[in-house]
Amino acid sequence: MKSILLTAAAAILALAGGDPQPHAAPPAQRIITIAPNSAEIICALDACDRIVGVDKFCTYPPSLADRPRVGGLFDPDLEKIVSLRPDLIVLRGHSESVEKLCRDLKINLYLDPTEKLADIKTCITDLARLTGKEARGRQLVDDFQARLAAIRASVAGKPRPRVLLTVSRRPDRIASVTTAAKGTFLDDMIEVAGGVNVFGHLEMAYPQVSAEGILTARPEVILELMPELNANDKLREELRAQWAAVGPIPAVKTGRIHFLTDANVLIPSPRYAEIIEKATRLLHGQPTSSSAPP
Repeated sequence: MKSILLTAAAAILALAGGDPQPHAAPPAQRIITIAPNSAEIICALDACDRIVGVDKFCTYPPSLADRPRVGGLFDPDLEKIVSLRPDLIVLRGHSESVEKLCRDLKINLYLDPTEKLADIKTCITDLARLTGKEARGRQLVDDFQARLAAIRASVAGKPRPRVLLTVSRRPDRIASVTTAAKGTFLDDMIEVAGGVNVFGHLEMAYPQVSAEGILTARPEVILELMPELNANDKLREELRAQWAAVGPIPAVKTGRIHFLTDANVLIPSPRYAEIIEKATRLLHGQPTSSSAPP
C-alpha cells in the first residue's frame, strides 16, 4: 500500500509540474518546514510566501498561522506533505519516514544543523542559498553577530556567576530537572551572557540532574526557561518556594531565581539575541547595548 501511495504521489507531482529538484536547482518556491526556527529564518529572509506547510509547533511569525500543518518530527503527516507538492523540506532532527519520502520522490531535503549558537549562522547562510536570498542572508548574519559581539563587550571583565538553567522539570517540586550542557545553544547562551554553566562540563547535551546534584553545584543564579508560564505572580512565588525547600542554594539565599517566559526561549533563531540580552541583564543587573531586531 505504501509503495502504491508513493508511486501515485510521484505521478501527482509530475502532473502538477512539481518535479523535485536537487541542491543545484533554482531557488525553492514551495517549502515545508518541520523546524520552527527555520520557519522564522525563511521569513526573516523575506521568503515567507514560499512556505506552504509548517509543523504543529510553529507559532512565529503570526503570518504563518494559516499555513497547513504537517505534524511534527515524530508524527509527520506524509499524505499532507505530498499533497502540498514541496520542492524543499526543512527538517530539524531526524525522521526516517520524512527522509525516505524525500529520497523516494526526489524532494530536496535540508537538515537544519542548529544545535549550537554558531549553527544559527550556518542555517541562515544555507537557507539563504536555497531560497536565492544570499544578500538578505548576509545582512541577517551580520546583524546577529553584531548583537552577540555587543553583549560580549558589555560583560567583558565582569565576574561570571555560576548559572543553572532548567529546560523542564516537575511543576510541583524540584524533580526530573532537565538542564543544558556541552554542545547546546543554551550552554552557549550562558557563556555569551557572561555566566558559567554549572553543568556545562557534562557530555550529554540535555541531562537530568537531581536536587542533590544541584545543591552540590551551588548555582548563584537560577534561570527557569518556562515559555508556558504566564504573569501569575502567585505561581512564581510557589515555584521559588520549591527551590527554597531544596536546601541552602546560593541563588535561593540571594533571591536570584528568574523566569524567562518568552515564546522563543527554546527556539534558536536570529531572534535569540533578544533572549541572550535578557539573560545578560538578569546575570549582571544592567542593560546591554544592542541594535534593533533584524
